[in-house]
Amino acid sequence: MNVLTRLQQSLPAVLKWIDATLEQHRANEVAVSTLGFQRLARHFPQPLLDEARVAVVDKIPIPPLAALGLPELSQFETLDLAGITYKDTFYVNAPKRSEALHFHELVHVVQWKRLGEEKFLFAYGAGLIRCGYENSPLEQMAGALQYDFERDTLGANLVEAIQSRTDAIWNGVAPLLSGL
Repeated sequence: MNVLTRLQQSLPAVLKWIDATLEQHRANEVAVSTLGFQRLARHFPQPLLDEARVAVVDKIPIPPLAALGLPELSQFETLDLAGITYKDTFYVNAPKRSEALHFHELVHVVQWKRLGEEKFLFAYGAGLIRCGYENSPLEQMAGALQYDFERDTLGANLVEAIQSRTDAIWNGVAPLLSGL
């Protein structure tokens, strides 16, 4: 069985782990809109900032991918991440939190919303498998946009741009499913 088939078959277990993690941290979450980041409000619509949730944590919760049948992704479990997004909620590492990090994770919130749970996880996982973390397409997009945010060079219609780029990434990944 190839790794993409195992990735697809592992998605329900990964989503179950994500749901349990979200529930475990629910009491520590706050709406992004309550944080007072003025620049975020210039780039993201208020309803998204009200809906998106964030929890500051000492240790970023990362799924046990090897134990869930994806040993090829075990290196992801050992990354020293500053943040991670699950659905409309993200976690940021306490010492590394910044407005730019929140921006980066909000890009992932928009990606999750655009693709839905299983498509997002398949696209993200396929990107990790094919390109590694730093070069995975969804991370590359968030990183490039964060770079522009930090330099205050973002264009107009940010959410629409994220959605369009996310669609293009999905269109590159979707054909991989046809061979499974």
